[in-house]
Amino acid sequence: MRTFKKMTYLAYGLSLLFLVSCVEKEKKQDGAQEDPPKMEEEEVKTPDDIISLKEAKVLCENYEERRVEAITEYEMQQNGSEEFVPTQFIDFDFKTIRKYVRYIEREARKAGVKPDSLRIYLGNYGPDGQDPNRNTVFLLPTAKINGERGGFYIDGDGKAQLIRGYWPEDQKGSQEDEPKSKASFLPSLNVSLYQEKSLILNHGNGGPPPTGDF
Repeated sequence: MRTFKKMTYLAYGLSLLFLVSCVEKEKKQDGAQEDPPKMEEEEVKTPDDIISLKEAKVLCENYEERRVEAITEYEMQQNGSEEFVPTQFIDFDFKTIRKYVRYIEREARKAGVKPDSLRIYLGNYGPDGQDPNRNTVFLLPTAKINGERGGFYIDGDGKAQLIRGYWPEDQKGSQEDEPKSKASFLPSLNVSLYQEKSLILNHGNGGPPPTGDF
């Protein structure tokens, strides 16, 4: 009798399993997708350096009053009467920034260093750049290497090196001078032809403040 009951329960269990699998198969055939598993949101504390909207507005207004007019006058003198609207922001989409940070972490890990910050350099494309005479920014990771901290790149041997050591000391990275490694690092920053690997990010989107922000 007990054996019969065990066989009955087993048959019932197998039948139930079969029915569930059939239902799941039908869902997949119909193109139905399961709800992604819910993940607990990582608790992130508010950074200490977050500023208020009012503070941001003051910074923006200060720039407009102390820099925009001077830049406009200078560029219009250089280019005749052509109207010039100075760049006041540069943005990079979140996807690019996330990918960039992961890329830096991977390359630094392979090179045996730990990046500790991102420097945001101010720059200008000049009259012959991709966005003539416009201001821009580029991002450069920093790390401590051989007891010194600074922006770094990856050399031909896969090791992290400080950029300050890439240029002749008396030239400080002039675009017209040959770097120590005999490979051109600026102005194009395209290092695909060389052994060295740049970790510098540029080519964000810029312009005057979007209407309504500040």
